[in-house]
Amino acid sequence: MRDAGRAVAARFWAGLALLFATPVLAQNAIPPTILVPNYDRVFPGLTEGLEGGAFVARARDAPAVFYNPAGLGLSERSALNASAQGYQLTTVHGTGFEESSPVSSFKALPTFIGVALGREAIGWENVHLGFAVSQSASWDQSVRAGTIVDPANRASYSVKSSFDVLTPTFSVGWALSPSFRLGASLEFPYTSISDTGQLSGEQTTATSTLNVLRTLSGGGNVLHLVGVVGMQWDVVPWLTLGAVVRSPGLKILTSGSLTYEGITLRDTTSTHTFFSDPSVDFNYKQPFQSAVGVAFHIGPADIEVDVRWHASGGTYNLFNSTQQYRVTTVTGGQPAVISSMPFSPIVYVSRQAWNGSIGGHYRLSQTVTLNAGVYMDNSPVDTGTNVFRKVDLIGVRAGGTFQLGKLGLSVGLGWEHGTAPDDLNPDPGNTPTVASELSMTTLSLLFSVSFSF
Repeated sequence: MRDAGRAVAARFWAGLALLFATPVLAQNAIPPTILVPNYDRVFPGLTEGLEGGAFVARARDAPAVFYNPAGLGLSERSALNASAQGYQLTTVHGTGFEESSPVSSFKALPTFIGVALGREAIGWENVHLGFAVSQSASWDQSVRAGTIVDPANRASYSVKSSFDVLTPTFSVGWALSPSFRLGASLEFPYTSISDTGQLSGEQTTATSTLNVLRTLSGGGNVLHLVGVVGMQWDVVPWLTLGAVVRSPGLKILTSGSLTYEGITLRDTTSTHTFFSDPSVDFNYKQPFQSAVGVAFHIGPADIEVDVRWHASGGTYNLFNSTQQYRVTTVTGGQPAVISSMPFSPIVYVSRQAWNGSIGGHYRLSQTVTLNAGVYMDNSPVDTGTNVFRKVDLIGVRAGGTFQLGKLGLSVGLGWEHGTAPDDLNPDPGNTPTVASELSMTTLSLLFSVSFSF
């Protein structure tokens, strides 16, 4: 184990030595984040969350605003759905650092509040309205790792990252016939990204010394407008088809800030690189999305299979600025040399993502139903970016729902797992890599409540 730690540390320091040999490389040397921007791991709703979000064809009442607005056409009575979604415990374990250890976080899951207006509220026979506020993405995690080969040869890494998408939505559903429904929505996804990271180390020999420290603190917010259309068709009593299309996001407003600092002490030479822009240009895209679902109704059982496609957002600048780096270099007792260099954009390379869900339930009685689902949530992150983690996730959920008159309750458990490459050298194009792996596992306690008027 110690030999492995020495090998990792050797590659780590070889990378840092080259990385800070010239200031121009330091502008790209941001500490790696642990941002996970996956699209399909949050599933609100009474039964929907327990069945892995497989509800494109079966969505109805308030959760239809999230899954498929066409399902509002089935809302004969007004309904309120409030999904606290419960709590989740996430553990992150990394390999490659000799003294790495599992890191866990315990937090509340995203909430969902939705209202579907039925006939008694608006008086329309076949057209129904809905409104919801939901979180379609939620991630908040910290990681700490380090290796100490000997007192004079050490490295440490820490980061805290969050990624959230809060989406107010206005929807309308229209039942053209008892078996065919259309729907449309206006969504306003508000995306927030935040990251604070630090990477440091020391290497001292009898003839030389090298100390480095890199810190990054930044984030951004962007509000988009997204148009949604959906349909549901009961082909026969035992088969229902559904489809949803979401337009690319139209950016309405954005803001961002970014601060970077790098300090290198090599023997008698020190280099200090600093950058700060409280109004950095932040750009995050909401790509084109589509989903199809097929649901089967067999007696007391329902089962649905959904496939979701998220188009690639391409390669674009996540952070850009007209501000410049300030570089201060001091050698021996010589006067300080102060220079500047332009900011190099922080680039995001995205890819298309194919995801899917299979979920269903079995009604034991009018009061009790058993629910279960599995889902796949592939990462939209492509190679060539050091901003987001590329984590392909798979999850399983199961539980039960209880209908007590107008009040509905659900409770269940969830498990989710994925792995990500962990390269602690954030500039692999210029320096050797320090490859390892992050393993992420989430355990969730799920619960929800709804009320029909």
